[in-house]
Amino acid sequence: MKILVICQHYWPENFRVTEICEALAERGHQVTALVGLPNYPTGIIPEEYRRFRNRHQFRNGVEIKRCFEVGRKPGKLGLAVNYVSYMSSACIKALSHKRDYDAIYAFSTSPVLMSLPAALLRCFTKKKLLIYVLDIWPACLAAMNVFEGSLLYTIMKPVSKWIYKKADILTYSSKRFQGYLKNVHDIEVPNEWYMPQFADDVFSSTLPPKQSANEKQLVFAGNIGKVQAVEVLLEAAFLLRNEPVHWHIVGDGSNYQNCLDLTQKLALQDKVTFYGRRPLEDMPAYYAMADALLVSMRNDISVNDTLPGKVQSYMAAGKPVLGSIGGETAYVVEKAGCGFCSAPDDPQAFADTVRRFLAHPDPAQLGLNGSRYYHQHFTKKHHMDQLESMLQGLAGGK
Repeated sequence: MKILVICQHYWPENFRVTEICEALAERGHQVTALVGLPNYPTGIIPEEYRRFRNRHQFRNGVEIKRCFEVGRKPGKLGLAVNYVSYMSSACIKALSHKRDYDAIYAFSTSPVLMSLPAALLRCFTKKKLLIYVLDIWPACLAAMNVFEGSLLYTIMKPVSKWIYKKADILTYSSKRFQGYLKNVHDIEVPNEWYMPQFADDVFSSTLPPKQSANEKQLVFAGNIGKVQAVEVLLEAAFLLRNEPVHWHIVGDGSNYQNCLDLTQKLALQDKVTFYGRRPLEDMPAYYAMADALLVSMRNDISVNDTLPGKVQSYMAAGKPVLGSIGGETAYVVEKAGCGFCSAPDDPQAFADTVRRFLAHPDPAQLGLNGSRYYHQHFTKKHHMDQLESMLQGLAGGK
């Protein structure tokens, strides 16, 4: 089967679409990825990708074709330029691409316009399309303080519906998306199209043993933007400054400097350690030192309806999960019995959650519960079997 994959992000950026493409190639399929230039999350395009270099690459069995893209810049305008630049160039490249593929797969993070080239191809070719929805639109606009009734929301609602309706199969990563698609876009998606994310292979293997210490080690890993609300964790750390707890923040993003400044303002330098962005292969060591792993998000519908991919990674690592988050994540953590969550945007509530964890008689059991739930629901093999079967159905059984 020949598969055309469309997504703005790809290796060396850390998105699961890379692993999915390479897994499809390992299964014997011919995969071409139409992607942008690497610059997430810093906005800096590496020198080796400038001046039209490395626009055509091969890696681990996948052919990579890169479209023009302006690097991300701070602010709404900077992001808009980044998104529109990829969308425009990808539309041109997709429509002019040789049409010898059997099916189209769009890995749809934000914004939904990332999948516009795939939707256009569905209009102008007979090739069938599978869109994998990881961020639901236009609900995600709330994360940028753009709400219903605004001009941008009014425009993006019908655009989102049009793109979603072009999919022959619309798979979704969170069960809550099913109701949103029905209520907002009048799109029915069956239960069998639910396809949760999986953890990267590096997290599903055995982690190194944790070194003993007098303090409990709490680790946050991932992007540090405004949506992630890492400030809530830092404010909770201040409330718990006299407890035997040390906080580790691994990652980078648009809100990184603000978090550093808040740590200094709260005089938490001895209680909080920042590591910056680290490559994926280094992450098991940080997971291994954790007594619990942290997830936090702002309180809005786009976040509450989403299950961040890091949650599956945390569970695969067999570590307890503590969250300042609601919605789908809180539901999964409770159902799995792998940790505790508090209402988002509430440092005192999260501090109480950490105290609850510190008082738990058997925290290791929480991690075992998460690992068990992961292997029942979130494995890579199950995800890839489901995706491959759907794509083969669209391709006429090839």
